[in-house]
Amino acid sequence: MTRYAHFVGSVPKELMTGDGAVLRWFADNSGGHPTGLPCDLDPDWIIQYLLDRAEHHDVFEIVRAGEYADYSDFPSYGLRPGAKLEPRHVSMDRFERIESVVAAFDALRADRPELAQTKLQLSQPNPLDLAMFVFAGAAVSAGFPLGQALRRSNLIVAALRALPMFTEAALEEIAAVNDRYGDRVIWQVESPFALLGMVKAEQLSAKWAAAPLLARQLAGLLGRMHNVGANSVVHLCYGDYQHKSLLGPRSLAPAVTLLNHTARHLRTQGTPLPAVHIPCAFGSEPAPQDPAFYAPLRRLSPEWSLIAGVVSSTSDVDSARALHLFEEAAGRTAYGVATACGLGRCSVAEAEQAAATMTQLTTEASVG
Repeated sequence: MTRYAHFVGSVPKELMTGDGAVLRWFADNSGGHPTGLPCDLDPDWIIQYLLDRAEHHDVFEIVRAGEYADYSDFPSYGLRPGAKLEPRHVSMDRFERIESVVAAFDALRADRPELAQTKLQLSQPNPLDLAMFVFAGAAVSAGFPLGQALRRSNLIVAALRALPMFTEAALEEIAAVNDRYGDRVIWQVESPFALLGMVKAEQLSAKWAAAPLLARQLAGLLGRMHNVGANSVVHLCYGDYQHKSLLGPRSLAPAVTLLNHTARHLRTQGTPLPAVHIPCAFGSEPAPQDPAFYAPLRRLSPEWSLIAGVVSSTSDVDSARALHLFEEAAGRTAYGVATACGLGRCSVAEAEQAAATMTQLTTEASVG
């Protein structure tokens, strides 16, 4: 059975010399079996998006300053008195940008017939994450400290109130892109807050309360994307700003609980389950070598196609061992292999080594 190489999205800044160059790098380093070819030109995920909210100064004001030095230095926006938030204020405004990426993608596929069935992978941050980082960035810090969150609960409430606007803005853009390029595009739905929320809930023995809420929001987004004809893959994450995680899990139990609840909602909606990328490494920590870390995968719904986020740039042997533990616990071959997050925080040498390890693991599955 073939495993596919899944690239989360970003590359080191030194490789960001144009859309075509980024797409070619992924194609050249995928071992011939990519799940899709991404082209994310912001190695820091949504930092530029957050900075750009200042353009709507008639609607947004800074309520807590920050310079993005680390997780504890994220600013928060608030609404100016009397201002009415609309989807255009929180849209990622990427349609023209996506047009240029699709043009580069089409040119690459025209030169490489072997990529005829490969899709362009576009990142779509979960609107929940966008809303939280815009309105409640000041409540975010390494470890998700409960006291800080409670002290700034007004920011979290503001984010949740604004969530419908973020959702509508995202879906408007997805629908517009899908109308024009749907046969060429797959959307990677990126949802760190859902997974981080589950990890924190496990620490507080509150998974029973968090899982239904987080899963309902994620499944609702996936269902609405499916309804407009958009293809998707889910990327979970523990945070990777400056190659540091917000929380470190003890096992994959939080991810499994979230995904099982999400699967139930998707079945009820009649939405097919997409592939899901489950990160096993976090921040600068490689994927664990302890079988107990992966054991919860035994109770994961078998309908999910699994992308094992086990690959590191430090050891191909340890990456292979982690993949073995992942698949043994899941009881099936992974659909794909990946690093835990994008390569934007890596050096070029580290990115190349990680890609080489991914290629090795996909090749082993093809001949095994």
